[in-house]
Amino acid sequence: MKQLKTFIDKHKIQMVDDLIKCIQIPSISTIDSYKEDVLYCAQHLSQLLFQIGFENVQLLKCKGHPAVYADWLHAKGKPTVLIYGHYDVQPVDPLEEWHSHPFQPEIRDDYLYGRGATDNKGQLFMQIKALETLFHTNQTLPINVKLLIEGEEEIGSSSMPEILQDFSELLIADLIVISDTAMLEEQVPAICYGLRGLLGFELCVQGPNRDLHSGSIYGGTVQNPIHAIAQLLSSMKDETGFITIEGFYDNVVELSEEERKNLYSLPFSSEKLKEDLNVSNLFGEEGFTPLERVWARPTLEVNRISGGYQEEGIKTIIPAKVTAKITCRIVPNQSPHDLKTYIQKHIESNTPPGVNIEICWDQHSNPYFISPDHPLILQAAQSLECVFQKPVQFIRAGGSIPAVEMLHNQFQIPIILIGFSHSSANVHSANENLSLQKFENGILSLCHYYLQLGNEINITKHEIKM
Repeated sequence: MKQLKTFIDKHKIQMVDDLIKCIQIPSISTIDSYKEDVLYCAQHLSQLLFQIGFENVQLLKCKGHPAVYADWLHAKGKPTVLIYGHYDVQPVDPLEEWHSHPFQPEIRDDYLYGRGATDNKGQLFMQIKALETLFHTNQTLPINVKLLIEGEEEIGSSSMPEILQDFSELLIADLIVISDTAMLEEQVPAICYGLRGLLGFELCVQGPNRDLHSGSIYGGTVQNPIHAIAQLLSSMKDETGFITIEGFYDNVVELSEEERKNLYSLPFSSEKLKEDLNVSNLFGEEGFTPLERVWARPTLEVNRISGGYQEEGIKTIIPAKVTAKITCRIVPNQSPHDLKTYIQKHIESNTPPGVNIEICWDQHSNPYFISPDHPLILQAAQSLECVFQKPVQFIRAGGSIPAVEMLHNQFQIPIILIGFSHSSANVHSANENLSLQKFENGILSLCHYYLQLGNEINITKHEIKM
């Protein structure tokens, strides 16, 4: 470990500089005008991996943005680890809220600021630099490694099924390691053992065939689509936050007593969260703590409502059409396909008179769960505790990583989620940042983990509970 730390200390400036060069590439997958930048970022990573010493470096091309692949497979008799990450980033709006340009990274008070600093370029580079460190200090790797770095995670990994189908033989491994999750506290290591899935849809409420004068002969005689959609959305939840769609909670797996005790033991302050968000009260399903609601309970949230006159002043109309975008986070044992049936039935039964409803289903992904006492997770915990000198917190995540479910369905092997993000990292928000101390600790922790995996005589495929 001392040799590894010495190497990291000696080369950390160069490591951060390499990360900065990657952050400078505006690889925004959501916006089509950045398509060339996304491709350039993939090419940039390919060149970097080749220079480090990886082999078979290539772009896995598909209908969308390409994925980057590389490997090193000379550790005879050792396990093969597939490391997944993504190089695409979120849009930067609103730009005026950034204290420095999102694609001109700055270091302030030992934090690196820029879009992708944590999600996911910063965490991806912890993986890359850990492997580079092992290359230079041992002239070899303790394990066989395959890298899969996609360019569409921020848009639902829409090309991942095609990639997994076309290149499944290339990606076969014994386990998968991903650094794209968070820590509950700034400098306390965490391993995530559960992700919620996602189901998104858009409601389109069509009233009259054109906008109407809200007085004249129409006011009070024609259903207003805004009122109709408000009524319909309100029917989906009661005043306590309970989702009233029949069947929605079917098959939800309740927390075990052991897991509930673990959640109670984790440091979490409702008062601190309220202060951070500047809200007077937290709100959610009754009978559950905030952490239980975020990690282990399903949700239904309205993300946007659009319709009617949006400009300055008042335009006295009954709008012809209104839309709402809605996403549901789903938990282990829930099926997005079943939920579609329940939601559609509820909408059909609760549609107000005088309007027509169209449902457009969007992306969906299944939840993921692995037992927190899985041997490979416990081994990762030992490595994190060795570096951070603090006990690991075993947590779930309220968000989703679509590729996790796809990778698990394809290969049925353990997926270990070792993340280094935190709420103050402002992921998906303005002033995204990365603690440089955490960057170094992350690199060293991953080095330790891969050395430990290399010392294992054999890794069996333990059963994964979903």
